[in-house]
Amino acid sequence: MTLLRRKAKTFDIQVQDFTLRITAGPDLIEESRAAALTFWEQLQSYSLQHPEFRSSKRPLAIPEQAPELVREMVASASDAGVGPIFAFRGAVTDYVGRFLARQASELTVECGGDLFLMKKKRTKLVVHGRENGSPVSVVVEPRSGGMGISTTTGRGRAGTASPDGLAVLASSCMLADAVAAGVQALLPKPDGLRAALQYLEGVPHVQGGVVVQGERIGVAGRVEIAS
Repeated sequence: MTLLRRKAKTFDIQVQDFTLRITAGPDLIEESRAAALTFWEQLQSYSLQHPEFRSSKRPLAIPEQAPELVREMVASASDAGVGPIFAFRGAVTDYVGRFLARQASELTVECGGDLFLMKKKRTKLVVHGRENGSPVSVVVEPRSGGMGISTTTGRGRAGTASPDGLAVLASSCMLADAVAAGVQALLPKPDGLRAALQYLEGVPHVQGGVVVQGERIGVAGRVEIAS
């Protein structure tokens, strides 16, 4: 008997202000939507009771009685030296990716530049620089349980500098998301590129990153640039 391999399907799910683009098995659309909505409701419920969780730009103490993923968000943001507000998008991406990883051997969940990537083979991630500049390709190694990536191309968060290109590779999307915010906060400082690269190498569970500023390209950690 020959088993037919189901082709992956790409579909979008809207959760409040977030649009998740998912590439996975075609029978996982409803599961993806249910997972995203369930986690969002948990975040909203906790945020209403603890407004600082949604508003603080500075690290918070890890709440002992909070849901597990809320505690992970706070811990990840604290490791990055920022508040949990900077880990929201990555957390939603993580939650849906981890849920689907129980049923799929390969998948991609993308949300506004954050990626949950689970592949069997090495993958090239393109980091675009400024307009008309040459892009940089980074090799993403397969990782059990998936890899978290946060990318930025010419757009900064409110109150932060905007790098021409940025990619952070970490053990989770929420950590990568928070660290990307930390990088952008450092770039305007004197010798900001050097400070950002040192910061990337010092955050636990961050594989590394690439920062593009004009003609300058900085690489930190265990990141392989593809030829």
